[in-house]
Amino acid sequence: MGYKEEQAILNQQTEVPCPGGGRDQRCKMGDIIGKSSLRTSKGEYKFKSSDQYKAKDAIKKLIQRQEKFDKEVENMQKQLIRDVEKLQDNFGKAFSNILVTADKISKG
Repeated sequence: MGYKEEQAILNQQTEVPCPGGGRDQRCKMGDIIGKSSLRTSKGEYKFKSSDQYKAKDAIKKLIQRQEKFDKEVENMQKQLIRDVEKLQDNFGKAFSNILVTADKISKG
């Protein structure tokens, strides 16, 4: 995991307002994060590499956190299954113990 999720984010479409008042420019997030500039119909953006680095770093941290979350959920699901199995086993033993320890009275 990681690369695929990063590419999914970078390939997301966005609209950037034209700095010269023209039509909004449709582009991918990767175009803004990975290129030094973006031309629109009546203007141009010149991006600062430090801001682009921060955006790339934020994407990586977001993906890492999502992966950590997914692992935590998976571990919780496994623990829940173990707990339910143990509770079912305890119930089965307790239920059968009712019959074993009951006072038995015969008619006849």
